[in-house]
Amino acid sequence: MSVATLLTAEQFSQMEFDGPVELVRGEVVEMTRPEPPHGNVCNEVAFALTSWAKRGGRGLVTTNDSGVITDRDPDTVRGPDVAFYALSQIPGGRFSPKSRTLVPTLSVEVLSPSNRWSEMRTKIDEYLACGVEEVWIVDCQRRTVEVFRGDLPAVEFKQDAQLVSRALPEFVAPVSEFFAGIE
Repeated sequence: MSVATLLTAEQFSQMEFDGPVELVRGEVVEMTRPEPPHGNVCNEVAFALTSWAKRGGRGLVTTNDSGVITDRDPDTVRGPDVAFYALSQIPGGRFSPKSRTLVPTLSVEVLSPSNRWSEMRTKIDEYLACGVEEVWIVDCQRRTVEVFRGDLPAVEFKQDAQLVSRALPEFVAPVSEFFAGIE
């Protein structure tokens, strides 16, 4: 019987893959490639966050499943669709290859048709456990954003609501803007 060799986050970051992947408890897990509606919603969320962050010099936004180490030994590296890092979290105010160890203030996951709620619950728990202050789950079918924090019950913002965030002072965005480009 052979035992699989588990990868570390550092080994994982040096590898190349043909499609989207995450490292889960030391093992590479293939993800479903997202469809255009998913990508458009990710872009709209990232645009709203980036616009807010730049106006006040508040921090930087990442997209495209930039890795967040949520656990060690064995390592797990999740790829949030969008993440916000407060400027105070980023040495020198600019990302570098060493930034992979930083924990974002906010992680955003946009649900795809292939996502199961149990997967999302696991990711939410991992993000919060590693120090992420807030997690948004953006549901394209229901046109909602559900906000999770470790210290409070989840709050759902419907399409006609203004999304506000305890983790992002003065951030306000119409939820409907996130879904403006999809059917």
